Amino acid sequence: MSRRKSSDLVDEIRRFRKNKSLLAIGLLFIGLLGFILPIIPGLFVFGLGLWLLFPRKADQFLDKLRSFF
Repeated sequence: MSRRKSSDLVDEIRRFRKNKSLLAIGLLFIGLLGFILPIIPGLFVFGLGLWLLFPRKADQFLDKLRSFF
């Protein structure tokens, strides 16, 4: 029974990673549209997409930004 639970957990993690990547790509696309269209906050949405794709790099960037200000 323990093995089945760990297998279910691994499957759930794989689904989450796939969904996270799809969401991030969608946000990047909407962010690019936001650079053209004045209705959508492009930079913010684009930043969210990058943060989902590259969380470690985003945290490093935020730390540098905090130390700058």
